[in-house]
Order: sequence, then C-alpha cells, then structure tokens
Amino acid sequence: MNNIIMNNSRGRYGIFSLLAVTIAAIMLVHQPATVRCADGGIITPQQQQQQTMMFTAPTGYYVSTYDHIDVGRLLRNNKVVSGYVKCFVNEGPCTPDGKLVKAYLLPEIIRTVCGKCTPRQKDMARMVLKHIYTYRQADFEKIMQIYDTDGKRNEILAFMNH
Repeated sequence: MNNIIMNNSRGRYGIFSLLAVTIAAIMLVHQPATVRCADGGIITPQQQQQQTMMFTAPTGYYVSTYDHIDVGRLLRNNKVVSGYVKCFVNEGPCTPDGKLVKAYLLPEIIRTVCGKCTPRQKDMARMVLKHIYTYRQADFEKIMQIYDTDGKRNEILAFMNH
C-alpha cells in the first residue's frame, strides 16, 4: 500500500497530504519552529518561509490542485490516514508529498490558521479535523500535544465546529 501511495502521491492520495496539513495547521496555531523529521533532518523557519511560496497561487490562496477530491472517501481509508498521521507526529516515514507538507506548508497553515485557505479548503480541513477528533481521539491528542504550544485548543475546537 505504501508503494501505491508514493506512486500516486500527486493523484488521489496526494490530497490527504494537503488536507492533513491544512488540519494540522489549523490545530497548531503557534509561532514558527524548527521542524524535526523522523529521519533526523531539520527544516528551519527561514527555509519554511521560502518554500511555502510554492503552495500559494497568484490569488494569495493555497493552490487548488486537490480541491476536487472526495475527502470522505479518503478518510474511510484507514491505511492512508494512519500513514499521514504517523508522518506528522514523527512516528513513521513520510511520502515525498507528506514530507513537503509537513516541513513547509503545515507550519504556514498553523501560523495563519488557514488564512490562505479558500472556503472549499476550510470545509475540507474541518471535515478532516472532525474525523480525527471523533474517530481517532488518541491521534488528535498526539497532534495537540506536539503542536499546540500556545494553548489554542478551544480555538481549534471552535474552528472545527464553525
């Protein structure tokens, strides 16, 4: 399955990278921090700022490459969800897209609370957040423990239920 995900990372499974990042970002409103990767590498805040430009369209919103994806269908695939969650909480390897999202896009989304998200992207992010919160409470708590350094839990829950 991992090979399928990696081979199709720009296809139907690549959207989960974007969604997971969007959700994690919304959940993780804090100042830029160095990202530590499971493979021992690090990405500095300066590198993050330089690379987030590749995810931003001329309109100022995030690119809409994956906006057409059926998020509900993806969320029903536990292997895909688990793979990306493990990537984002440093418990497993990341696909190439997952690594980019974790290192560059996720920190930006966290800082802006999805401020560059289109209405469709915000809806998608809410769907993913609600799914993780409802069906994967332990994973939600791990994400909060790692990224919610500013105590924004109530704001995150409010965004999810908006």
